[in-house]
Amino acid sequence: MAVKPLGADKLCLKTEAARLPFESTAALPAPQGPVGQARAMRALAFGARIAQPGYNVFVTGPQGSGKRASVKAALEQLAAGMPTPPDWCYVHNFDAPHRPMSLRLPAGQGTAFKHAMNAFVESLKDALPKLFDSAEYRRRRGAIEDEFRRSVDAALSGVRRDAEKHGLALIERREGGFDFVPQRDGLVLSDDDFRRLAKAERDRLEARSKSLHEELEQVMENLGEVRERAVENVSELDRELSEAEVRRIMSPLAQRYQAHKPAHAYLEAVFQDVMTHLSALVAEARGEGGEDRPQVPYHHYEVNLLVDNAATKGAPVVRLNLPTLSHLIGKVEHVPLLMSIITDFMYIRPGAMHQANGGFLLIDVLELLQQDVSWEAMKRALREASIRIENLAEVLDRSQTVTIQPEPIPLDIKIVLFGEPWLFYRLREVDPDFAELFKVQADFDSSVERNEENCKSLLQLLATVARHDGLKQFDRTGAARILDEAARMAGDAEKITVQSSTLSDLLREADHFAGEAGRSLVSADDVMKAVHAREDRSGRYKALHHELVNRRILFIDTEGSKAGQINGITVLSAPGFAFGMPARITARVRPGDGKVVDIERQVDFSGPTHAKGVQIISGYLNGHYTVSRALSLSASVAFEQSYGPIDGDSASAAELIAILSSIADVPIKQSIAITGSINQHGMIQPIGGANEKIEGFFDVCNARGLSKHNAVIIPKANLVNLMLRDDVVEAVKKGRFAVYAVETVDEAIEILTGMKAGTKRGTGNFPRGTFNRKVADRLIYFARPRILRPIRLDGWWPF
Repeated sequence: MAVKPLGADKLCLKTEAARLPFESTAALPAPQGPVGQARAMRALAFGARIAQPGYNVFVTGPQGSGKRASVKAALEQLAAGMPTPPDWCYVHNFDAPHRPMSLRLPAGQGTAFKHAMNAFVESLKDALPKLFDSAEYRRRRGAIEDEFRRSVDAALSGVRRDAEKHGLALIERREGGFDFVPQRDGLVLSDDDFRRLAKAERDRLEARSKSLHEELEQVMENLGEVRERAVENVSELDRELSEAEVRRIMSPLAQRYQAHKPAHAYLEAVFQDVMTHLSALVAEARGEGGEDRPQVPYHHYEVNLLVDNAATKGAPVVRLNLPTLSHLIGKVEHVPLLMSIITDFMYIRPGAMHQANGGFLLIDVLELLQQDVSWEAMKRALREASIRIENLAEVLDRSQTVTIQPEPIPLDIKIVLFGEPWLFYRLREVDPDFAELFKVQADFDSSVERNEENCKSLLQLLATVARHDGLKQFDRTGAARILDEAARMAGDAEKITVQSSTLSDLLREADHFAGEAGRSLVSADDVMKAVHAREDRSGRYKALHHELVNRRILFIDTEGSKAGQINGITVLSAPGFAFGMPARITARVRPGDGKVVDIERQVDFSGPTHAKGVQIISGYLNGHYTVSRALSLSASVAFEQSYGPIDGDSASAAELIAILSSIADVPIKQSIAITGSINQHGMIQPIGGANEKIEGFFDVCNARGLSKHNAVIIPKANLVNLMLRDDVVEAVKKGRFAVYAVETVDEAIEILTGMKAGTKRGTGNFPRGTFNRKVADRLIYFARPRILRPIRLDGWWPF
């Protein structure tokens, strides 16, 4: 088979800096959209444009992919061409004060309506005092008062004349009221003069005074009715002129909102309420009654402007960061007053759904699910197509506070949720409403094809970040290096990562090193320093493992040969960092019943994928070596010094070759490590983390001193994933390290053992002197004891 090591040019696909059509990224414009996310953006546009219920959007993608910023920018561009939604107000409901009414007004008119009502209240307070101080009012009221005085004078004149005929005068007392006193020649007699009168005269005057008092009482009773009529006339005058003044004040409002039926109906209700409280208004205008007089409810005529779209151009795009119930659907505030708590329509506060009504509302689904009842409140609003303001205590049936119930507002909104894919699929499983309300998935990729268009868009994105954050731009070498790092992060030479947050952080860190070096542009060296510094900051866990290997506490051989022992490679990970480490895999065999025992599985360290890989090994052994007979083998395989869970099938090729080595008693080169999964036909299948695994074994060998025998075997299908570090590529160039790419188990066997693997002939046998022949012969040997075992028949031995 003669598999040869890969050339250095196959180990890393470098971006040629000289081919980049710029000296620096400073001149690059902003990208037209997210890098390589055409499918997701088409889905988003479909969900945003379709005017049917239930077509809300769930945006999936990994953290740091820039999906939130990209979606918001795309929706803002779309929303700019959409109609601006109306303003919403709450006003007092005069028929049911506990149920405030909502008013819908064209965008920008909510503020005008609020100001108009405020001006109406101020005019009402100011106009009536001026009315009662006007010349017209004084003239008409004076006429009523003059008529009353004439009536009083006429009535009292008759009594006065009658009294004068009988020597009495009608006088007005200081303390109020009238009285009759004796007089002579038009002069009132003093008490002494009255006593000097004859007794008969005095008795006559007293008798006549008594009869005149009775007459006066009748006159005064009649004047009381006259007075009541005068008061009624004054009240009627007050009402007539006040109503006319209120109508004059309200006339412009009524005409302005004549075509708006709800607003006009509200203004009519305001007018009727003002007329109901007209006496209180007049008393206030006159300054009568003091603090005990009825209060005019001016606050009932105010307007609570809930949503003001005066400054909004197109449809709103709102991002809700903390989706509590009140932040989502609004709330009714309560304020303390003396020993009680009060509220009314002026204390209604909007939620994000009110602000985004007619546009788009963006929410992180995990944050939404973490809030009490917010998820159900959102679904209820979407199902009912209305926003009903509720407080948490009411929803949980724990409220003991009397509150108001604002009229629900019609809802016309597109909700865009953000989350990772597992959340989308989990919600579809557990929530039957979810699939009906969120019918569109916009799925963002974590990596995209490494072509000219995507690379250009990525550099444009980073150039935009640099301009926004005041960072240095890349020169050609720095731009080429950041593209290579994007491919390394993607784990694929033919793809680049689009996790913009990670790349932006790398730009910021490289900017720091460029500044320390006194450069005006970020170069490849600065990018590499940033990468190395990041690995160093996260490398304590990796350094600990390397220390254990170097101190021979973790047993890893990198030279010599041993049967039944092989170097596999695992990937260890910590948050934000992953690295490869070799792992010793050993196998022991003996005659048995054809079972391969996975020791990791026996102690519950093995995950299902790893267990599947071990079962595939059994299938390969049966199919490749013992087609015509049962496999008489018992094998055990284990990861040595493994003290935690293991999963994945990327070590199945190493486990198989360790078992075969133990069966054939052929040593395996410990200077070589292998990674790859197998199928039952012996094909080597691709695995993940190829770069980390190669570099992990390289680091161990390099720490001990590289030799020309150190190498790693990988599946040939993983060639497209190779983006190895510069030091690994350099070592391969110098012949001090090698990487092999194989397609079959037999190719790997030849590299690891130095023996020909051997291919089956037409007779079903392997050629003599080959590795597979040794395995087949040993398996036949294992089967012989069972074939030749004595069989006891009727008390005698046939052998």
